[in-house]
Amino acid sequence: MDVFLEHDCEWSRPSIVARIAVAHPLHSKTTENLVAEAEQLHARGIRFVVVRRQQLLRIGPEVLSDILADAGISVSCVGFAGGFTGAMGMSYERAATDVRRAIEQAAALGARFVVVVPGEQGLHTYNHAEKTVRMGLADAIHFADQHRIQLLIPTDTVLNSAADCFRPNQCPLSWIEQLRSPTIRPLIVVRGRNVLGCLPAGWRESLAHGGCLRVCHRCSSYHRNSRQLAGILSFLARNDRINGFEQLLAES
Repeated sequence: MDVFLEHDCEWSRPSIVARIAVAHPLHSKTTENLVAEAEQLHARGIRFVVVRRQQLLRIGPEVLSDILADAGISVSCVGFAGGFTGAMGMSYERAATDVRRAIEQAAALGARFVVVVPGEQGLHTYNHAEKTVRMGLADAIHFADQHRIQLLIPTDTVLNSAADCFRPNQCPLSWIEQLRSPTIRPLIVVRGRNVLGCLPAGWRESLAHGGCLRVCHRCSSYHRNSRQLAGILSFLARNDRINGFEQLLAES
């Protein structure tokens, strides 16, 4: 389950709350299952989904796009790609090529985001791992800009293994901001059991500046966390405000 802000309308600038969008993970692995799932999502009023690249290979991008479009559903995010440090079994060159391929796939689907997992430090020194990750992201920025795709860097693992996540020595959000690229945004990952009513620090700032908040569906606490997030969003919708968001946008 992803939460992000839709783009501003050119002619009217709705409130932040009106721009909050929610995307649900797509589960189907076959065309038949996708048709049924798309109908169910449409009946629930869901407008966006997150697509895994394995689904694109199994179903086919054209078929997947057509079935979702018929149900009035758009793809918000494609994931994942990357693994620059070799921790996920790919060389740097293969990982960089993989990211470019994912960007092309996302653009063909009309998606906005691609999740890029840098890969853990592994046997590298910290400085070498960080340099490798920065180099891989720098290589992807120009290609992403050409296709109007934003790259989401997770603040925690999005897989069953921690091999995908690079853990900087400082706050992950600060580290991502130091990359100084509007093309690269944080993907704040919510995993495990969180204190009721609380979300990770920096989630408001991240959303306001184009980032994304993800309740990881691979986590055993997914349903609890998604209900908690849905409750927070319902409260915000009823009150039509999020403290501090308007000021954040005015300053950006």
